Amino acid sequence: MWQNFFEKEKKFLNPYIERMKNYKDYIMYEKEKMNLYKGSWKEYFKNDNPIYLEIGSGAGNFIARSGEKVKDKNFIGIEIKFKRLVLAAQKCKKRNLKNVLLLRRRGEEILEFLGKSEISGLYINFPDPWEKEKQRKNRMIQQGLFDNLDVIMKKGGKIFFKTDHKGYYMDVLELMKDIKGYKIVFNTEDLHSSDRAKENVSTEFEDMFLKKGMKINYIEIEKEV
Repeated sequence: MWQNFFEKEKKFLNPYIERMKNYKDYIMYEKEKMNLYKGSWKEYFKNDNPIYLEIGSGAGNFIARSGEKVKDKNFIGIEIKFKRLVLAAQKCKKRNLKNVLLLRRRGEEILEFLGKSEISGLYINFPDPWEKEKQRKNRMIQQGLFDNLDVIMKKGGKIFFKTDHKGYYMDVLELMKDIKGYKIVFNTEDLHSSDRAKENVSTEFEDMFLKKGMKINYIEIEKEV
């Protein structure tokens, strides 16, 4: 499939598809290759450091900054848009990071490329809030996500959720009352005034919201041992 992408006539080709080839150390787009590492991503990173997943890495500010700040953790970011993948890879390459990998995958596909108890944490930063009532079934944080985490997340692993949307934040707090095997260990309506502010790594959206004087809602959820 990807060979066909690269062989399309140039006038129809998204330029960022071609540019991905310049970042093979940071972007993996072949599903067949991902399948080979399912359950053994530590072999890709060549160490036993814990693996943290980010769903929706965007332009890569968060994952690149995290990889640079915390060298004893490995980070896998998933993103579907070609331009964002390239921008994220550029940031990783500039920092010469060896502990970050970007996959062109969708959030609902995590069981396809991650094995049992393979990740120690999950970052969900500013996902689409799907504000309308009829759209809420599309939200990332719902029962189905936790069903998947039952498989791929280690016991004691954590979910880190940030949003500028107060309604989404409140809905997740309410949802967690019915989720078995997971518990909220920290939450705040103003992350940057909390005791988590010092260790926080910001995203591109977060930087923008802070400049506008907006508060960031934050929840940490732990998978029970």
